[in-house]
Amino acid sequence: MAKDVVVVVQRDALPTEKESLDLLLISTTGDYPVGLYRDVESIEQVYGEEGLCPNAKILRKAKTLFNQGKTTLAEALVDKLKIVSFEPPSATSAKAATFTITFASEVPTESLAAGTSLWVRIGGDDNAIIKLTLESSVSTGAKFAALFNGAGFTKNGKNYLGSVKGATVTFTATAAGEADTIPEKVNVYINEQMSEELSISLTSEFVNGSNAKSAPENFIKAIQTFQKDIDDDWYYFMTDRDEDDYITALAKFAEASEPTEAELDSGVEDHRKFYMGQTSNKNFASTTARAAVIYTDAEFINEEPDASYTGNVAPFYPNNVTWKFKRPQNGNAPVSDGAKLISLPQLTEGERNQLLDNHVNFLTEEYKHQYVKDGTCLDGEFIDVVLGGDWIAKRMRDLLYDILLSNANINYDDAGFGLVSTAVLQALAEAVDYNIIARDAESKTGIFSITIPKYEESTEEQRRNRVMPDITWEAQLAGAIHQVKTKGVLRASL
Repeated sequence: MAKDVVVVVQRDALPTEKESLDLLLISTTGDYPVGLYRDVESIEQVYGEEGLCPNAKILRKAKTLFNQGKTTLAEALVDKLKIVSFEPPSATSAKAATFTITFASEVPTESLAAGTSLWVRIGGDDNAIIKLTLESSVSTGAKFAALFNGAGFTKNGKNYLGSVKGATVTFTATAAGEADTIPEKVNVYINEQMSEELSISLTSEFVNGSNAKSAPENFIKAIQTFQKDIDDDWYYFMTDRDEDDYITALAKFAEASEPTEAELDSGVEDHRKFYMGQTSNKNFASTTARAAVIYTDAEFINEEPDASYTGNVAPFYPNNVTWKFKRPQNGNAPVSDGAKLISLPQLTEGERNQLLDNHVNFLTEEYKHQYVKDGTCLDGEFIDVVLGGDWIAKRMRDLLYDILLSNANINYDDAGFGLVSTAVLQALAEAVDYNIIARDAESKTGIFSITIPKYEESTEEQRRNRVMPDITWEAQLAGAIHQVKTKGVLRASL
């Protein structure tokens, strides 16, 4: 029975925290769990000289990220970041694949008399057959295993040779490296036609080999394991490795983190990353997307210009600003030096042009004004374009989930399609407010368009599976110099 008096009290929601880049620093001085830090003192306790996982470089980067208050044009500063540390990466040799068979202690002696021939099929493959002929009767698993010593088979183009220890036979690939998986299945037959199977108790196991890996490749593997098993809630990252091969590997990792449309359709989650690195190699080159590198002379590399540059511009996020014309501060300079910029590299005109051709950023001085040029990724795309596009993807996805989770039912009709499309509209409208999407010079409205499908455009299969036809959109990214358009597709199951 309903009550005669009902009182509902509602409070305004607490203000949400300002959106910021999810920053991760990756150390390689020893295994230490990921942590969220909000001040340098806390970081010193772990990564300082007397800390649990000393890393002077990571500590310098952290200080530099936090200490950009004198030269940044942003209204706020970096005030939190994650740090994780892995063991120092090293190269590993290739390892061969193995297939082991362990027999029970007793075997069916009535079928294993002297002179008996057996045919053993490995992994269910009729081409991987081992023929055995018993010179004497066999009664134990160890004696049966001994028959395989020196025997071999070929599977998926790799040769395997057997060795025996006790009741276990280990077939090892004669060539090291990764191999195609062998099903853990072994059949023993007493006739060549393999129609009569011997009942024998055994277990089998396939252990894949591995290819030789360089130290940078193993570093990437450690990051991927960290992503998969511990924490993938980060976006923008830097590391303590400045060597060319590490920068190249990290840039490729970032580029590969953006899933293709086919991968998204197949269920791959979107956890794209962005990498910022630093180099003292004037000739460093890579055409990698989703990664930016800043150059400085070797004597200034400990100023950590990658962290200076990031700390100086990242606080604008999600507001879109060009990364060119920014003046990163040397966050580790003595207080007496005031707002000292990172040091100006000594470059010839030819070296400057080489860096620009390779899309490597650097501090320059023109008409007595110092700033970073050109604010680009290694493939030539502008950093702000990549960050802006990523923000749109993330925001649109979050808004769509909000709609799906907050509505008890969304009808599969034009009204339902219109409700879902509000996620696209709101994300693009917010992107206009953040200067990610350009405004029309006269109307001041955002330059974007959305195509919302109609129910009549859906197919029978789409209706049966409650999958909406695609919502497509197109927008012009902000920037007076580079007029760049971006397109997108949103798919939803109702």
